[in-house]
Amino acid sequence: MDTIAAISTPLGSGAVGIVRLSGDDALKIADELFRPYRAARLTDVAPNVMCLGQLDCAGISDRCLAVYFAAPNSYTGEDVAEFHCHGGVSLIKRVLGGCLERGARAADRGEFTRRAFLNGKLALSDAEGVADMINADSAAAINAGYRLVTGKTSAAIKDISDRLLDSISYMEASLDYPEEMEEESRQDAQDTLGACAEELTALLSTCERGRYIKDGIKVAIIGVTNVGKSSLFNALTQSDRAIVTDIEGTTRDSIDEVIEADGIALRLIDTAGIRKSCDKVETAGIERSKKLAAGSDLVLFVTDGSRELTEEEEALLDRLEADGKKLIIAVNKRDLPRKNSLRGIEISAKTGEGIDEIKSAAVKAVLDCKIDAGAEVITSERHKDAMQRALEHVESARHSLHDAPAECTLLDMRAAYRALGEITGDTADENIIDNIFKKFCLGK
Repeated sequence: MDTIAAISTPLGSGAVGIVRLSGDDALKIADELFRPYRAARLTDVAPNVMCLGQLDCAGISDRCLAVYFAAPNSYTGEDVAEFHCHGGVSLIKRVLGGCLERGARAADRGEFTRRAFLNGKLALSDAEGVADMINADSAAAINAGYRLVTGKTSAAIKDISDRLLDSISYMEASLDYPEEMEEESRQDAQDTLGACAEELTALLSTCERGRYIKDGIKVAIIGVTNVGKSSLFNALTQSDRAIVTDIEGTTRDSIDEVIEADGIALRLIDTAGIRKSCDKVETAGIERSKKLAAGSDLVLFVTDGSRELTEEEEALLDRLEADGKKLIIAVNKRDLPRKNSLRGIEISAKTGEGIDEIKSAAVKAVLDCKIDAGAEVITSERHKDAMQRALEHVESARHSLHDAPAECTLLDMRAAYRALGEITGDTADENIIDNIFKKFCLGK
């Protein structure tokens, strides 16, 4: 294949910048640009061994490291070479320019990983795990992406689809020899379909948990004015992002920040205090607060423990409970004498007391169990959709197995097999593949 090149590290000043090449001429181009200090040529150095040398291209020189990976033992399955240079923006762009001048083509988004998929180095779901790990902002999301990258999810799906395929083949053979094979093939299909339905149902039961692992838990901080919502937001994020004053109605718009608690991302949203107001700007902020509360996974209701609970607060709590929202009550200002009788987690946004308890409580309120890094969890909406379609066809095949011609059952079994193949890439069409890789960053 033609040779592609890209900068594989984020653009910006840093210690190291990496330029990657892959394709038929990757080693040839790298050899033209780089001279190792302890060998005559880069190709004289053993593959997979980093070596120090001088890189000359586009009118600049750099003392840097280079390494090459010989096909098929590389990420893409092709010859791959990398330059690990000093991380200046101008320098790294010139190195890429030198590669392009010698015949390489600028890589498209995700093209290195796409080549790995096309060359059989990764299943399609494994490749999606690469993107998930890059975009992860919590330990749980990283671990879920890692399970995809290492093929554990694709292996589980492939095991189901392989058994389906074996059963399909057996039933198709029985069409030619009905007297000898029909009864046995139907019994085999019944056992296989039952097991597949059970395993798919178990995998689909993890999807909601998977969404929280991948996307995080959206937490809206809600309450009336001047109860310490913005102070709590700052304490949780360990920042001064939210403006804090004694003046009511200071927060008029929402601000958000991501933190991590027990390995899960919490997407915190500080909202405007809810009260009756004649100020158009504040009123707009209050309406936004109500919408954010409705669209959140969890509401963190903040009240001031040093003053009596107001009618406005009681009405707001009643509305949140009537909406069925998952709710945590934070009773702020525990460093002051208690006058509020509302039960909740006592905290002090000022001193930091109870803040860690709030974080852990937020995770427990949404997730019904502790996240097991080794457990199989479905985090992709695409995988969920494919498995739901596969399960529907499996159930349809089970119902038709004894009451309809074998050809009807086979239609559903083949459809289930194709749906599962969309996850691993065995039956995915070009549009699905294109849509996945266009979401990747350049150089990956």
